[in-house]
Amino acid sequence: MLKSLLVFVTTPSNFLILLVVGGVFLLLLRLRRLGLFTTALGTSGLLIFGYTSANELLLAPLVSRFPAMTLEEPPEPFGIVLVGGGVNEVHAQSTGALMELTEDGDAIPIAALLARRFPDARIIVSSGSGSGGPPAPLRQADGMRRILLEFGVEDDRIAVEGQSGSTFERVRNSIALIGDDKDETWWVLSSAHRMPRVIGTFRQLGMDPTPFPVDFRWIPPFDPFYTYRFTDGLQLTDLAVKEWLGLTSYWYQGRTSEYFPAP
Repeated sequence: MLKSLLVFVTTPSNFLILLVVGGVFLLLLRLRRLGLFTTALGTSGLLIFGYTSANELLLAPLVSRFPAMTLEEPPEPFGIVLVGGGVNEVHAQSTGALMELTEDGDAIPIAALLARRFPDARIIVSSGSGSGGPPAPLRQADGMRRILLEFGVEDDRIAVEGQSGSTFERVRNSIALIGDDKDETWWVLSSAHRMPRVIGTFRQLGMDPTPFPVDFRWIPPFDPFYTYRFTDGLQLTDLAVKEWLGLTSYWYQGRTSEYFPAP
């Protein structure tokens, strides 16, 4: 309960709206100066991060930390680890759809293409919502496996890790599935903004895989005059702040090799 409340309050869009509501409440209490200041601060934040490219200043360092990789660059993979969800298997099973992809869903069809390009590579799909998530076969990892099978990937190549509730657990449990093969060449697929934390966690746990970032949410160069739709701008702001807080938390807890891992 406390963790959920903390996540809610530290989400920028929620925090800024709370400032506006709090400011109005202070005005009703006739605390005019404090109420006006709080309302103006919240309103300004919503407008700036909702409509302008200020959100890119937060997101760009994360997305550009690990550049996109071409298939010809590194050695061929012994195995591929897909860290993260990007699929809503509950919705897919309810509607009968082949795929119900969410924001991080780019990685799933890319993983399927890589699996077919490298037919000898092992595949590990790692995603879950912890004890509070849906049971098998409705977990995100179950959906990822099902989609890979639909793309023609052989079932005996796929290992499923669906119990994890955090990035750290996904990495740790994936390494357990890798076992004695961790010194081989492994590629890790994850969203570009999350890749620094994923790679830092792998390194902290004694493995240094090849990053294959996908789902780039920002494309350079930075344009200070670019405008966003209000909800899109706030969504990118929330995404970036969540990841910076995650990096800070992991560094403080000793879960990552360094604060902002690099290639």
